[in-house]
Amino acid sequence: MPETKTIFLVDDDPDILVLYRIMIERNNEYTVLDVATNGQEAIEKYKKFNKKPDLIIMDHRMPVKNGIETAIEILELDGNARILFVSADVSVREEALEIGAIDFLEKPSSMNVLLDEIEKALH
Repeated sequence: MPETKTIFLVDDDPDILVLYRIMIERNNEYTVLDVATNGQEAIEKYKKFNKKPDLIIMDHRMPVKNGIETAIEILELDGNARILFVSADVSVREEALEIGAIDFLEKPSSMNVLLDEIEKALH
């Protein structure tokens, strides 16, 4: 049986984190490795992971450090990190892709669209 792919969720909205976890883990193909509610927390947790997540789902508008700042730091730590932005702030779409995000989804988007993006990113 293939190893379950892991996802690290970074979003300051606790309801979004709960919803994403339920939807992502529903089919048992993926596991949520951990969650962070701001960019600084995400960086600190990322540094401590023994096995890095297969995908990071990143919001942009967060306290302490925004998604762009966080993604830059994570990609400096690990050039192989795969970051999918999911944010209502479409003004940062181009910048997110330029710094190395694999894609950018606008919030709100349907869970089916998000799950399709996860599927594309991990297969």
